[in-house]
Amino acid sequence: MEHVDVIVVGAGLSGIGAGYHLSTQCPTRSYAILEGRGQLGGTWDLFRYPGIRSDSDMHTLGYHFKPWVADKAIADGPSILRYIRETADEHGIADRIRYHHQVQSASWSSEHARWTLTITHSDSDACSELGCNFL
Repeated sequence: MEHVDVIVVGAGLSGIGAGYHLSTQCPTRSYAILEGRGQLGGTWDLFRYPGIRSDSDMHTLGYHFKPWVADKAIADGPSILRYIRETADEHGIADRIRYHHQVQSASWSSEHARWTLTITHSDSDACSELGCNFL
């Protein structure tokens, strides 16, 4: 079974932010971001109806390490999705994302001090297990 130090579930705004902090604050730790769908972006990729926008200003919702510089602080969905994608690409986080990895279960072993995740690969219906110390 493959093992990484940290697993982040979801490649949305928060998952990409977690990847940045892991890369910069814990550079010796291995990590993977598991995304059940085929694209990063979470809500901002999933929901694409006309007029979708954030209810929070992006100066608050956005990343402190990549300040929001667009004119509109209350941003539309496509702008937020671009921002998330740019961030993932600029900081090498996109390379850590494993797409089509849906977490079915997570079991903690006190004896081994690790998590074991059961993953369904939505693009092939195959299953696998992945271990980590921090989930």
